[in-house]
Amino acid sequence: MIQTHTERRPHVPLHLRLKHTAIAFALGAACLAAPTALQAQGAPTGPIEITTGTSPGGTPDVLMRRAAKILNEQKIITNPLVVQNRTGGSWMVAGNFVMGKQGDRNVVLCIAQPILTTPITQGLPTLYDKLTPISMFIQGDLVLVVPESSPIKDMKQLVELAAKRERSVKVAGAQSGSTDHMVSGLVEKAGKVKLNYVPFDGGGAAQAAFLGGNVDFMTLTPGEALPLVKAGKARIIAILASERRTAPELKDIPTAKEQGYDVVWGQAWGLAGPPGLDAETVKFWDDAIAKLVANPEWQASLKENFLRSQMIPAAQVKPYMQKLHDEHLALLRDLGLAKQTTVQ
Repeated sequence: MIQTHTERRPHVPLHLRLKHTAIAFALGAACLAAPTALQAQGAPTGPIEITTGTSPGGTPDVLMRRAAKILNEQKIITNPLVVQNRTGGSWMVAGNFVMGKQGDRNVVLCIAQPILTTPITQGLPTLYDKLTPISMFIQGDLVLVVPESSPIKDMKQLVELAAKRERSVKVAGAQSGSTDHMVSGLVEKAGKVKLNYVPFDGGGAAQAAFLGGNVDFMTLTPGEALPLVKAGKARIIAILASERRTAPELKDIPTAKEQGYDVVWGQAWGLAGPPGLDAETVKFWDDAIAKLVANPEWQASLKENFLRSQMIPAAQVKPYMQKLHDEHLALLRDLGLAKQTTVQ
């Protein structure tokens, strides 16, 4: 009803008016605070463990520690981030630890190649498709190197030499089924040749054999290869990327593909949560990784090591990992190393 000048409001005592005002103020403050409270619910409480399957100083360990440092220092994530090395079983100790943390918001797993390859080569159930996807956000290239004294100057000469006598060209690398071994298989397939793959106990031992002149070529990252080139100990004959890289140190190195050999292979790292991780925590990480990838300090730190950081968000990780798994399975099957035939 419209109030007229003849109508009078009932008299309300002052103490009641003050009480009503206080209640209204409190309700208004609660409404304004509600969005912040909802946002806070999306973040885990307490320290968060980033589990890796490599020893301290290994590439995944270094990358995760660098990411954790920037995420905390830039206050992108205020929870203390702790990188924990759970080695053994070619990453299966780390993988199974996180698999056993159903729905735990305070633990994530660094995703690296062995999470895909170890189940394939050991005939174990897959892990990548049972973990909760978060993000893949670090990419790295690989190069083929020969000793500086080698007569091999390019891919064509490497293949021609290998074609003269089966398994006469020796390739140094880490254990069977490693990245080095798979790249060797790709070169064999592209060049229609057979190489002599010589596995060593880790990349360091393989590189020592290479520098000792005991093998003909090997696979390295640009960060590993360029110091050897600068020291006059090695020559890069191809980068295994889909296109040339623009960094001054790499721009003149041809891809294997442009030399006529379809050998494209690289490395990728990211994060996954335990099975059953809730959507709010996934979004918490998705938002944090997006901010990390946009951070100049992070990008500069990777660029120094010839790595890239392009984010594949949670919604796209599952098909991306499925594709990676299928590629690894096919290649390891060609090498006769696959005990796992399908996704389990």
